[in-house]
Amino acid sequence: MKALLKVNEGYSGVALQDIQEPAIESNEQIKIKVHAAGICGTDMHIIYDEYPVNMPVVMGHEFSGTIVELGSDVKDFSIGDRVVSLTAAVTCGKCIYCKQGVLMLCNSRKSIGSGVNGAFAEYLIVPSRAVYKIPENISLDEAALSEPLACVVRCLIERGTVTSNHHVVISGVGAMGMLALQVSVANGAKVVVVGTSRDKDRLEIAKEFGAYEAINIENPEAFERLQELGGPYGFDVAIECAGHESSLDNSIQLLRKQGELIQVGLFGKPIRFNSDLLLMKEIKYVNGFASNPTSWDIALTLMKENKVSLSKLISHKFALDDWEAAINSVKQGQGFKTLFMPNA
Repeated sequence: MKALLKVNEGYSGVALQDIQEPAIESNEQIKIKVHAAGICGTDMHIIYDEYPVNMPVVMGHEFSGTIVELGSDVKDFSIGDRVVSLTAAVTCGKCIYCKQGVLMLCNSRKSIGSGVNGAFAEYLIVPSRAVYKIPENISLDEAALSEPLACVVRCLIERGTVTSNHHVVISGVGAMGMLALQVSVANGAKVVVVGTSRDKDRLEIAKEFGAYEAINIENPEAFERLQELGGPYGFDVAIECAGHESSLDNSIQLLRKQGELIQVGLFGKPIRFNSDLLLMKEIKYVNGFASNPTSWDIALTLMKENKVSLSKLISHKFALDDWEAAINSVKQGQGFKTLFMPNA
């Protein structure tokens, strides 16, 4: 089968190869035919050696697909079920983190797309405990965005405290920023979003998703306008989805004292920020690493209840053969989410 792998360092270490189709090796495993797989910021970090992987490995962890084979002990699924999956494919099940249900923090964790073979392929194998059925009202294309939605839920709802009485500013209007916007609005928050000149169209779409104002931070009066919107004390919550030092610094300045700063995405490298101001304002700095089973329960409920719109976030679709064009579209910031269609 065709698969896109990280086989060596650098961009040149990414290769489309014909590899053996995976087979079920455990009674608890499920074989899935991949319908769509999203290219994530983490995948870009993997490509450019900014995120650790066990090479060679098939990349990709945001996906949807259909079950084609079941291990003998799998009881809750059937051939043909439309499914998605938690990324933590291997965990020890014994450590304090596994016992608490925070599987992504297990020291023995191996995730699909980095630790074990992932979804940039025609088929993949996952443990049944990680698999979830897709709500009937959600298409397979849309379901490929369930993993980033679960990550946003982890940060904003389970680790953070975005609620109906909060005034929120979100930096970054890519896919994660738009999901953070929709989750915040679904929880009743009042939201302002911040982007750049290249985000003109995205900022307009953000208003459709519920932002009451969308600001181009490159406009000379932008920061002053944000301070006005924050009111006399500042915003209750700032959500960092841009992955830039400057936006993190702006977030700290815009927050009220005892506000909450939520980091959703990776910066990909060490950064500098004003930790003294963070301390003097008693700002709570929270984040979330990937997602947990509880995150998926909440995310799938939001999808089932139509509280998030995913179809508008799908911008491009590519066959695996066109992987370089797909990666380039992400690098150029074209649209929101680019999908591979491995079996198209």
